Amino acid sequence: MENKILAGPILRRTTKNRVCVWLATAEPMCLELTVFDVQNNTLGKGGMDKRNSQGIKLGERLFVHLLQARPLEETGEYLVDTLLYYRVDENQNGNLTPLFSKEEIQLITYGDQPYSSFFIPSKIKNLLHGSCRKPHGRQTTADALSYGQLLMEETFDDLEKRPAILMLTGDQIYADDVAISLGALMREKAVFLTGQKELMPQIGDPGNIALQGRKQVLQENKSGFSSGESHNHLFTFGEYAAMYVYAFGNLQGWEPIYELEKLKNLGIAENEKNNVEKVFAEETNYLQAFQKTLPGIRRLLANIPTYMMFDDHEVTDDWNITHSWYDDVRQSGLGRRIVANALAACWAFQSWGNDPDNFNKDMVRSIRQKREDQTRNAAIDERYDLHTWKHRGWGFSVPTVPPVLAIDSRTQRQYDDYNLPAQLMDRYALDWLRVEWAKVATDVEIPDGVWPVLIAATPVLGFAPMESLQAIALRAVKFLLNYLAKKFLFFISWFEGPIDRALVNILDIESWFANKKGYKAFFDTLVRMKLPGCIFLSGDVHYAFTAKGVFESNGKKFPSLQFTSSAFSNMPGERNEEMIANLGDRLPRRKDSSRFKLSRSKCWVSLSTLLPPNEKSTAIHTGGNIGLVQFSDGRPVSHTLLTAHGKLTYEIK
Repeated sequence: MENKILAGPILRRTTKNRVCVWLATAEPMCLELTVFDVQNNTLGKGGMDKRNSQGIKLGERLFVHLLQARPLEETGEYLVDTLLYYRVDENQNGNLTPLFSKEEIQLITYGDQPYSSFFIPSKIKNLLHGSCRKPHGRQTTADALSYGQLLMEETFDDLEKRPAILMLTGDQIYADDVAISLGALMREKAVFLTGQKELMPQIGDPGNIALQGRKQVLQENKSGFSSGESHNHLFTFGEYAAMYVYAFGNLQGWEPIYELEKLKNLGIAENEKNNVEKVFAEETNYLQAFQKTLPGIRRLLANIPTYMMFDDHEVTDDWNITHSWYDDVRQSGLGRRIVANALAACWAFQSWGNDPDNFNKDMVRSIRQKREDQTRNAAIDERYDLHTWKHRGWGFSVPTVPPVLAIDSRTQRQYDDYNLPAQLMDRYALDWLRVEWAKVATDVEIPDGVWPVLIAATPVLGFAPMESLQAIALRAVKFLLNYLAKKFLFFISWFEGPIDRALVNILDIESWFANKKGYKAFFDTLVRMKLPGCIFLSGDVHYAFTAKGVFESNGKKFPSLQFTSSAFSNMPGERNEEMIANLGDRLPRRKDSSRFKLSRSKCWVSLSTLLPPNEKSTAIHTGGNIGLVQFSDGRPVSHTLLTAHGKLTYEIK
């Protein structure tokens, strides 16, 4: 293979005292990162640590690198509000050779800039955010992350308008819902990257499973997984890694199999043979449109500090949705290993670059041991499963103005009931939030009145009509079960749990508001942190909106803003899109309020108001989009959705 680079470069954590660049290579390479200004003065240098100088080996042809360049002693800190460049060189016995040729550099630069560029803002003026990149997802014209790339093309030389950071708020890949054409490719490239056929507990080599057949395997082996679209679910670490390599730009030019007959020759699950032509036809056009945008996505990611917070689809749909789901999967050898593989890939491709200090050597060693083990050592397997499942360092903060804190609302949940919606943050996660804020508040001079930005995968101030419908459905079923229990005493004990579980999964009931106790505990924590208010950035729901809210409890009020951008490439189905749009039309300016009594003497109230955009009266946008938040002196002034049909601007007054 001529090109040694699999993916990258991706500009990751970027602050006044550190610049991080991530790459994946097909062989060990000693790489060095240099940061310099437009006059070509070197400002900082660095690479990998000495123990991993050639990258961390995760497969025969997979080495990941997170290069970290600290400022030179004489410079102290990197310049702010100034255009900077970075260059990656290969260090061969002390001799530095540019990693990319002039032709290759042109693919990751803008205009006539000689190298990939960035800047460190003293105060953020423009921030991009969004979620949900399903390659074959229903889309308007293309993956909406590409609209961020178009914006960068227009503004790269104007730091007043150029986006300073990109926040990917969840579902950077889809591990459960994989197109048949892409599933066949992932199966092949997984072996290419790792150099072996990875054996999974209970089933051995998943490469032997026919296309469209993995959902049945998950069910037959009692994996505990509940995704309804898991026919080509990723299983092995290599498959997850291959999906990231593809989604992060597909530098190698991997081609999904776009010929139906070739797919049939690879083998189709018996029970799916009559349906495969319909599935292939529905997926192919969307997948091809997505793939065309990938070179531009690679260019964008090379030129903007990018932070990534996972959500469920990077692992599997419904991940940790209820206590029963968690227990069922943990008790399954197959289910447990799939989650461990997913989290190991999340570390390598996403979370490591958010803040390298969040991952200690034991965590990394557990992953490396598993990836290097050829003996199927049970102790290594156990360590790998436990370390990935129980790691508590996925959240992170960024010392910007306004400060950014990204919340892990997936792995630290509090389950009050075995089958009902969870509190999305347990007490340890809430304590982490307070500690992280204390760190930021002492590291950054935050002007009075500036609200921090909190990354929450699902909207904290949700779309009230939709969440109310979910709550009504759940209450109606509970009422019916209680009624039947009075008629048939055995009924509720046998059926209540499974019915609750099924309903929560089907309706995807895991909003913050779905568990009132957790909702209040979260806002009580924000009040205790003495914040003047906060801005929530979210995705997940496959539609976009802007809302203002206030939480009132014990005589105290906490104001907030909700900016939701979803989806890059996964619009709701036509029927759901129409329903959501109709609900949004009816409630563009009305306050949605709910009062919940916690005792006879105390209560709390959460109020939210949907804001309509300037361009139309509909508050909810269901098409593909990416969000652009604009700030002035650290305070948000607008939330703009960049769409296939122009801009939708929500003014913040």
